[in-house]
Amino acid sequence: MSDSHSRSASSARGARIADALDIVCDGLDALTASQWAAPSLCEGWSVKDTMSHLAWRVGTGSVRLAGDVVRASVAGRHVNPMRTFDDIARGIADSGGTDELRRQLRAIAQEKASGRGRTNIGELSEVVVHGYDALHPLDVKLPFSAETTHRVATVSALRASRSTRALLRNRTLVAADAGWRIGSGSEIVADAASIVLFLNGRKAMQPPARAAIFAPAPAPAPGLA
Repeated sequence: MSDSHSRSASSARGARIADALDIVCDGLDALTASQWAAPSLCEGWSVKDTMSHLAWRVGTGSVRLAGDVVRASVAGRHVNPMRTFDDIARGIADSGGTDELRRQLRAIAQEKASGRGRTNIGELSEVVVHGYDALHPLDVKLPFSAETTHRVATVSALRASRSTRALLRNRTLVAADAGWRIGSGSEIVADAASIVLFLNGRKAMQPPARAAIFAPAPAPAPGLA
């Protein structure tokens, strides 16, 4: 692949992440103080905790990211990295207000749009999944593009739990609002948000009559999406 083609691809990926971040920020703009403090879909994390984690995860350089994890693990004497993520997210959440957090997320979106920093599918997944984690319980709609949710669903299916991967060998999950499908076998129709949440071990938000297969899962440990 030529350097120019590589830069173009990175720029396109960055623009997609930036668009997703801006959509999340648009959803955050109208939240009240009580909504920022409300529980997210990540067990033990508020909406603000979840967005603080997102800002750190996608806005911090790789070297510093690793250093933060090491320092927090040593300071907290954590063996489980999920507890380290707890400390980092809550530390960031406690250190500033929600206006500053929204400003940081908008600034990160601008950096991604310019192609700076990491622009891989993992970064896009972090934005989409944690955006849903924070705002889906508040019934705030996030109008991600169909291409974005399909990309995230595809990578989420690859790293899903064994039971979920087994289900996808016999069922096709159809995102009726986005026009894509994933899996094989008889169809189960839902919306893109519920499918992405399900593939990442979250509770689906579809009405029971349409989501028999989306049985509530245990709340996921917060951290990497």
